[in-house]
Amino acid sequence: MDYLLFNLILFIMFSKTVSLNSFAVANGIAELELIVNPNTGKTFAKTNTGLTMRVSEKVKDLDGDLSVSWFTPENGDASWLLHATGANANVVAKKTFSFETVI
Repeated sequence: MDYLLFNLILFIMFSKTVSLNSFAVANGIAELELIVNPNTGKTFAKTNTGLTMRVSEKVKDLDGDLSVSWFTPENGDASWLLHATGANANVVAKKTFSFETVI
């Protein structure tokens, strides 16, 4: 897949990203809980305002530098996603390549 197309797809999937603190202030959130769904084993977040959101598998507690993004998956409904902050927060491995232009 073309690198620019791949980045465009990621941008479309993740948008409206803000820090967890900014998100909480903007939405009147005073409390946030991480809850494990006993049927699926997946973690989700619930706020005192009734808002629920997906939680990245890498988020194990609420002590880290966290952000919230509007997430639009290929299959399924769009929703808020709580995840680690940073462009490389979800990267688990990286390899770089150098290319020579042949004329």
